[in-house]
Amino acid sequence: MLGFGGHFLTKSRRYSVTFAILRDARVVFRRAQTGGPERAEPVAEPTTLVVNFLQFVGAGWQTPADAMLANTSAAMAREHAETARQHLQTLAA
Repeated sequence: MLGFGGHFLTKSRRYSVTFAILRDARVVFRRAQTGGPERAEPVAEPTTLVVNFLQFVGAGWQTPADAMLANTSAAMAREHAETARQHLQTLAA
């Protein structure tokens, strides 16, 4: 934490500003703010916002290399899971 060896809450008061000062300043700032969602005027017309759309682009692999890579990765994952299972069985026995 910026050259200080301990936890960020255990630093001395001379090292930096205290969290109480920051918290009090935040409270004063929030109370001084005007406006906000509760004071906003209602919108005259409802609007529709389209964020994204779905489109089918295909199924499967595009090249034989993609298929080989996916199948190799799946085989390695199965082998890893089997090895881990065997290791746990030997530890339990």
